[in-house]
Amino acid sequence: MVRGKTTKTLIWSDRAKAEIAAISDYYNNQNGSTDYADRLWLEFQERMSCVVDGPYSGWKAKQKGFRYAIVYPFQLFYYVTKKEVVVAKVWDARRDPDTLKLTR
Repeated sequence: MVRGKTTKTLIWSDRAKAEIAAISDYYNNQNGSTDYADRLWLEFQERMSCVVDGPYSGWKAKQKGFRYAIVYPFQLFYYVTKKEVVVAKVWDARRDPDTLKLTR
């Protein structure tokens, strides 16, 4: 471990979990298979594990205190605390950005 570097814990908020479940249900119904949804979930996990290693590597969101990582076409909005990286929202970037609301 590098001196001075602390490992943060990744937390998926209840809202993010519900959004991922809805996304998975949609693709499972559309495709008649869980293959795509399963791959997408793995991509979400892989991307966020990179963010945990470098919490400020994501793009700054317009709303203060939030950043986001991209797994196209989704944006994974998160915030950083002393000990955690918390995924607050999973957003389909094809939607109207004016309707995006972020909460902790």
